[in-house]
Amino acid sequence: MADPAQFDHDRLGHLLSDLLLEVPEFQRRFSWQDSHVLEYWTDIARAREASNSYFMGTVVLADSPGDDGRKLIIDGQQRMTTTAILFIAIRDRLRELGQERAAQSVEDTHLSDYVLREEQTVAKLILSPDDHPSFSALLAQEPIGSKNNLVGGAYALLKERVDALAPGEEDYRSLIDLVAYLDNDVQVLLAVATGLPEAYVIFETLNDRGEDLTTADLLKNFLFSQAGNQGIGHAQSTWTRLSARFDKPEDFVKFLRYEYMSRKGHVTNRGLYKALQADVRGGTAAVRRYLEGAETALQRYVALREPDDASWSAQAIEVKDSLLAFRRFGFEASMPLLLAAFATWSHTDATRFVDVVASWSVRSWMAGTLGGGVAERAFCLAAEAVADKKAKSVGDVRLYMKDLVPDDATFRQAFTGYGSVTTTRAKYLLARLERQYLTDLQEQTDAMPDWSSKSVTVEHIFAKSTKRAGFENDEDFERFSLLRDQLQNLTLLERTLNGGLEDKSFEQKVSTYAQSVFALTRLLSENGGTWGFTEAEARSAMLAGLAAKAWPK
Repeated sequence: MADPAQFDHDRLGHLLSDLLLEVPEFQRRFSWQDSHVLEYWTDIARAREASNSYFMGTVVLADSPGDDGRKLIIDGQQRMTTTAILFIAIRDRLRELGQERAAQSVEDTHLSDYVLREEQTVAKLILSPDDHPSFSALLAQEPIGSKNNLVGGAYALLKERVDALAPGEEDYRSLIDLVAYLDNDVQVLLAVATGLPEAYVIFETLNDRGEDLTTADLLKNFLFSQAGNQGIGHAQSTWTRLSARFDKPEDFVKFLRYEYMSRKGHVTNRGLYKALQADVRGGTAAVRRYLEGAETALQRYVALREPDDASWSAQAIEVKDSLLAFRRFGFEASMPLLLAAFATWSHTDATRFVDVVASWSVRSWMAGTLGGGVAERAFCLAAEAVADKKAKSVGDVRLYMKDLVPDDATFRQAFTGYGSVTTTRAKYLLARLERQYLTDLQEQTDAMPDWSSKSVTVEHIFAKSTKRAGFENDEDFERFSLLRDQLQNLTLLERTLNGGLEDKSFEQKVSTYAQSVFALTRLLSENGGTWGFTEAEARSAMLAGLAAKAWPK
């Protein structure tokens, strides 16, 4: 039976002087911005000025599985790292003031230690692999390099404060007093666990409310606390691989929420932590199943967000247009449903379903029903039905979409009344309408240019730069201002044809339109060389009819 965890009060400076510490590889990087470092410094300065001790919270350590005698920092990394950086700044200022013996004392006591077994001096604190090179450079008084480095930024800020505290040679004693304060008066509650699983149980208990922690931190520590001694290694390595795919913790949490909702239905960001706690109860085996499932889901998630992912090249079904639509329109609400389909249905059926979901999303977007939590809840309800195998086909899922996805009449009305569209979105919409127009004419669509390439542009039929002088009255100019960026005033045109057309009238551009490979653009040249509000309204109605077929319900 392992020895129980030890709890005690200690002092922040003493932790660095008494122990060899290490930040585990799977922990997040040092993340304190200038505001956090400044708050740390200000709190200590105020407490010193009032001659009060300062309590800096809890530090949780665990015995290292190795034989190097180090303790792993499970909670308190940011505070411990910032304190070590402050000691470096103090050491450096003491040397600048000619106090070499005092500076060396800070070095030997708080920053480095001679390990007889290794016959070398080692750093008392080792940071994660991403941070330690910068920290080592500070220890060695070498340049760090990157200006955006948070470790370097913390040092620069603290060095300014330390320099101001001891501006002259006669002020060096104020630095020695600061070291003494850190050693004797900055208190922490210290918990030392015998192993990582126990350490994460302690961390989980102490931070259950999630204050000052990201959801990703809480989830990680919950999973590690549940993994047990046998599963902790697998949990650490898998979590590291998962989290490394995301630049920001909030993006990682978004994926974890989508993955959960693809199996269990809707949950808010705030409720995700508690929901996963209930979902993954069961010890080592449950944690392993969850993390392995999350890895599989991540592969699908990445592919759904990347139209050029290699997984699509092996498919005979073309879904690039729909995947680009998800990206350009920000269609996120349907992600749990798509993840559920790829986890439950055959890959071919799920791939075909991508186009269906894109159609539903475009219809809902045009009708104004896609925003807010209503759409996400509808998609999640459908995802849960797919995951539970209650919805085994597109027809089954469509029943869950009936209140979200508008019928043809409502969609055509929304389409004709829709306002301005950005050019990046217009390219996709116009390309799908072009494809539908060719299909209706029973013409081949394979020869269409790649609409997403730079060789294809969006042309304003009424020139975008048209001024008030181009209209008979203010009312017509106002109508133009509303129409200018609407879809009926936009058309696809090859870049090679579009040069110099921006400010020209329709009469001057119509011969160029006739040369286009895009059928809907050539159709404009059949308007008898005129373009006005009547023609725009007619084109809007024609495009709306195509839209109902291009994005079927």
